[in-house]
Amino acid sequence: MTFLDLLAEQKTTVYSLSIDSGVPKTTLTDIASGKADILECTGKTLLAISKSLHISIEELLSLEREEAKTLLPGFLLDSISEYRKAIRKGSTLIDCYSDQLNSSINVAEVEHLISKEQANRLRARYF
Repeated sequence: MTFLDLLAEQKTTVYSLSIDSGVPKTTLTDIASGKADILECTGKTLLAISKSLHISIEELLSLEREEAKTLLPGFLLDSISEYRKAIRKGSTLIDCYSDQLNSSINVAEVEHLISKEQANRLRARYF
């Protein structure tokens, strides 16, 4: 699970977390995008995030880093984004979004746009 997956599961956004935790939105955006590594955050930042999300610092530190956006094709990024939105909104169509994401992973793998290892990592993360 990545930081963005956790936010989707908790039905919150980077903006809402920033307001609730007091952590700057830019810091949270950098963590969410994979630009910044959560392992390099200060203890104060980790504590504020973990308290706001009601998880332990250990759980926060165990999150996977977001795939670099340059490594994934646009249609796959879109499918991941739509899947996360569906989770955050509690959509009754989550199965459809899940199928779409799985199909996008399969197409990206078959078309050699992502490696088999990346495809397996994404499948393990979302299914």
